[in-house]
Amino acid sequence: MRQRLLSWRQCRVEAEGGSAYAPRMTAAGQFIAELHRERQSGKVSSETELHLKHVFRKLRWDAPASTLAAAVGEEIDRLEREAATLRKLRADLFDAA
Repeated sequence: MRQRLLSWRQCRVEAEGGSAYAPRMTAAGQFIAELHRERQSGKVSSETELHLKHVFRKLRWDAPASTLAAAVGEEIDRLEREAATLRKLRADLFDAA
């Protein structure tokens, strides 16, 4: 019988208590999977997706949902500040409302 080599992701899933064939998805993993779908449909930038992946990796994938939600809230606040700055620059420089 041929053994199947596991990818690094499958090894991580097994280390977290799932198996390569029936992985246990963490809240962070579910969020990133949904975010990826939204990016593919053009609703989220790849930069936002990559930034949140990095943040979740830094917090650890098994961090409590409240910690992850706070990180997402911080990203939303950052994006809102960015949008406000872009609107202001557009109005100031292009005289558009």
